[in-house]
Amino acid sequence: MRPIIIGSGMGGLCTGLILKKNGINPIIFEKSNHYGGSFSSYKVGKYQVDTGAHMLTRGKSGELPVLMKTYIDPKIFEKKFVAQKHFKFFIHDKGAVLPMNLSSLLKFDLLPMKDRISFFKMFIDFLKLGRAGTEKYPDMISYDYVKKYITSRDLLILLNAFSWMSTGCSIKEGALSRFVDTFVRNKKISGKYILKHITPKSNASEGDWYPLGGLKKVPEYFIKEKLDVRLRKKVDKIVVKNNKVVGVKIKGKIIKTDMVIYDGLVKNLNKILIGGKYTGKIPKIDEYSSVTIWLGFKKKITNWNRESQVYCDPNLESPHWGVFFTDFDPSLAPVGHQLFGISAITHTNQKKLILKMEKTIDKMIPGYKKYVDMKHVQVYRAEKTLQKAYNSMWHLPEQKTNIEGLYIVGTDTKAFGSGGTMCADSAIRCWHHIRKDYKV
Repeated sequence: MRPIIIGSGMGGLCTGLILKKNGINPIIFEKSNHYGGSFSSYKVGKYQVDTGAHMLTRGKSGELPVLMKTYIDPKIFEKKFVAQKHFKFFIHDKGAVLPMNLSSLLKFDLLPMKDRISFFKMFIDFLKLGRAGTEKYPDMISYDYVKKYITSRDLLILLNAFSWMSTGCSIKEGALSRFVDTFVRNKKISGKYILKHITPKSNASEGDWYPLGGLKKVPEYFIKEKLDVRLRKKVDKIVVKNNKVVGVKIKGKIIKTDMVIYDGLVKNLNKILIGGKYTGKIPKIDEYSSVTIWLGFKKKITNWNRESQVYCDPNLESPHWGVFFTDFDPSLAPVGHQLFGISAITHTNQKKLILKMEKTIDKMIPGYKKYVDMKHVQVYRAEKTLQKAYNSMWHLPEQKTNIEGLYIVGTDTKAFGSGGTMCADSAIRCWHHIRKDYKV
């Protein structure tokens, strides 16, 4: 009997790849007509846009890059991805490049010196705490931990922007575990790690990377490893007997299996279980809107040189992140044209957000309107497990469930990071459980 994976989002694809490369050939059933979940791209006229503005983070040691380099190609990032050079943050229309080490942080003139020193102290605190250290504070809101370091409104605005970009919510709601993970990867501090962050020439950031060919290329690399993905196949039920998985039901037909990996919202898991009940943790779901405005320019109007700009003024609900994607891959637009994308999140009013984003574009690219030959607005209303304090990593469910042979993966499960990183980490953790349970 072959294992069955329900869902071909990045959690399902990562799990499928790990199993496949370890001699286990799963079937991946996907109810929609495409694989990859939100990792997708499509054409708007002669331009290609992604489903939102995205980059892959931590190209050297992040869970998703490591998984791809281990099982697809050790040189895949060097060959198929282009690194972003830096972030430039703006407060009150004043901008500065985000420091990549503690030494340059002290020269970060977006903030006055007293704020830089406070930021420095906070970073040292995070280094000492480490990723695993946040387990001591499973219910901690980021703000409650870092407020002792906040010496001005501008520093609060900047830290709030980091929170929105990492957790999908404000610093007064976001989980400390994810906020610390934004800055620090190590479980334990070491002298070498501290040195890496402090020396003037060091670059502690492992960077953000964009895939050549667009976001859709990421799941395509998984599919090319001959994963058995079957589209437009909805699993109606997971069949359980004596607290063990025995199969799945599709259109009344039972397919026998002793292993099912579910890549979806955990809150819906019991709706498709028959003969058993999932009794583990169920994350709280939040509704939010992600808005991206895509603009095509009929000529090259500016050169950001692979720079991202982030506007985080106090009148904005969430930061506005803008990127010229043709800086990374010119093929996304006709020859001589440019493709620009700007994204933001709202928990309130989509129309107001779009108006504010258009004003931000005016600041980012003065006089841009006369060069626009394509405009495309994406609004995604989503249900998702945002990393608020009550959904911190330490409150999310383990990949192994109470039902023998049933596992869960994806952003609803206990894992570090967010997005693709979190999906990959959940798949790796799931594999550890499977190896132990099935002695493989």
